[in-house]
Parts: sequence; structure tokens; C-alpha cells
Amino acid sequence: MDGWRVVKPLGAGSFGAVYLVEKEGHRFAMKMAMHRASSGDAEQADARLLREMVCLSQVSGHSNVVEVHAHGRWQHPTQGWLYVILDYVEGHTLGEWVEKTHPTAHEVARVFGKLAAALAHLHSRGVFHRDLKLGNILVRASDGQPFILDFSVGDYTLAPELTDTPLPPGTRRYRSPEAARFLREHGHEHDARYEFKATDDVYALGVCLYDVLTNPQPESEAPRTLVGAQWPPPAPHALNARVPDSLSAAAMHFIDRQPENRAPTAEVMRRELEALLSEDGEAWTVPIHVPRPHLPLASEAPHNDVPHEEGAAPESPPRPGRRVAGVVAALVLVVASLAGYVALRPIPTSERPSAAIPAPTMGDAAPG
Repeated sequence: MDGWRVVKPLGAGSFGAVYLVEKEGHRFAMKMAMHRASSGDAEQADARLLREMVCLSQVSGHSNVVEVHAHGRWQHPTQGWLYVILDYVEGHTLGEWVEKTHPTAHEVARVFGKLAAALAHLHSRGVFHRDLKLGNILVRASDGQPFILDFSVGDYTLAPELTDTPLPPGTRRYRSPEAARFLREHGHEHDARYEFKATDDVYALGVCLYDVLTNPQPESEAPRTLVGAQWPPPAPHALNARVPDSLSAAAMHFIDRQPENRAPTAEVMRRELEALLSEDGEAWTVPIHVPRPHLPLASEAPHNDVPHEEGAAPESPPRPGRRVAGVVAALVLVVASLAGYVALRPIPTSERPSAAIPAPTMGDAAPG
């Protein structure tokens, strides 16, 4: 495809699909404009990918924002599918990073300090991301560097209007209280348009930090707290005692209900987070969540690995009720046998009760 060899699909969103591609021995991410009905937007897939290109071109050069390297159309130069070639970041989404690496409070503050610096760079160039969330941030596996990506609903100064709804497309959980209030008050007005501001992006990144601090499984579990449903929400330290008080207070500052009480800019957010890197003590150097070891269950054993005689049908697994009854019966028999043995055997007077057998310890589970 235009000289790019497609290696494998990487994912898909409301406005495009992403593939790992190769060219001349180098790997990149290819994003192709594709519309999905679930986007809630008009047929604007091409226009949104073009806007993403402009946004990324405006902020080019920052070490924590993906770069654009090429673009084109396939298979026809004017009517084909629009694609963009971007940096390929090999790593985890922010939610996966928490689950797989069990970061410390220092590591979390460092990553979010870099993200705030990248966000400040965006805003200084007149660009808003407008859909910051755990899935739109990648952490590179090789060095822990975070990257902001997916500007498909981004905006820049004097950009053409692409939506006819009061709020831009985005993810409800990460929308600021003032955006939600605008929708309640003006959602019925045909021409109402919310003016997105830097404090909206700051709020969204603050919610990401809140989720990282309070949920040990943010990728695979639903958020534990509906941040906008109650005010104030519980502080991260109240939900997770391993979170240092100062980091918990910073997270609450970033998601304050009143924008005037929130960190006013991403640069202020960066300074607050970087100031925390000088904090010391055990609370900063142990994982913010207790790693959860995974114990394989009997039901997880791969039955298909057991070979059968050629031509013989595989043995049917026992029904759950019969299996449980059999286990109980076996345990009763063992206990009765032991009791009889203890009652009948001669016991020397010098014998003393032996120490209990220690329970087996669980080894740390390998990162999944």
C-alpha cells in the first residue's frame, strides 16, 4: 500500500483505524480515516483526520507528543482513503501501565508532570486536545516516556467548525463541570456552542490522575467513583491510603468544580507536579496499589492440551455438582482416616505436638 507494509492492526476509534506498518526497515503507525456510527458525529472522518494533521503540525517537536511523518490517499490520490503516518510508540495505554507495572507515587508524578508539560505546549500553540483520557495516552515500555495521541476531536485557533452540537465529541467522564452545566442550560438551543478552554483540558488530565491513584485496575474495571456525580468526590488518599497526601491534594486541585479554583493553566499543573518530585519517604517509593497476584483456577487449565487416543472421543468433563460432591466425599474420607489413625496409634509420653505446616506463600505474579 503506497510502499507501506501493513504488519497488524493496532486499534480503532470513532473516526479511524490504526495499523502498524513498515517501510525501509522502520516501523510507524498508520491512521486511516474511517467513520463509525457510534461516533455521534456527522460523516466527518476525513475532515477530522485532516484536522488531526494540522493540530500535530502546530505542536510538532515536543518529546511527549507523537509526530506526523507522511500522509496520502489509498488507492486513489484524490478519492482514496486518507491516511497519516505517525510515530509508533511501543508500550501501554495509561490504564494498562498502572495494571502491568504497578508504578510508585514518584513515577506517577513524573509521568503526569511530563503530560502537563506537553499540554502546556499544546495550549501555547493554540491547540486543544478535547479528549484526554487513559486510552489516549501511551507510556513507552523502553523508558517510561508518556505520549499524548489521538487528536481526532482536537481544535486549533480559527479551525473550521465540524460539529452541530453544543459540545464537541468527547468522553463524558472527562468533561468539565462547566461543560456539563452548559449542556444542561443550552443543550436545547440549536446554535449553542461551548467555548472549550485550557481549564477543560486540565480537568480531563486531572481526572486521569484521579483514576490512576484510586483504581488499581483502570484499564479493565469501571471507575470506582463518578467524579461528577457528587461534590466533592472522595480524595484519592481517602480511597487509597497508599497515595501521599500532597499528591492526593494536587489531584483534587486539578478537578475542582469551579474552574477559577482549578489550576488555571497546564503550566501551573506542571509546576505543582514537578514540585512533588522532591518529596521523599516510603510512601513515594512503593507501588501506589498493592500488586494483585493471579492464581490460576482449575477451570482455567487448557483442556485441549491433553492428548487423546487416536479415534477416541475426548472424555466429557464431570458436571459441577458431581465434581463438588466427589471432592467433599474425598475430604470426609481423609479426615475420618486421619482421626482413626491418631486414635489408635500409641503415643510416646515424650512426644509433643508438632508445629503447624505453614501455608504456601504466593509468588508475585508476572506482569500480564
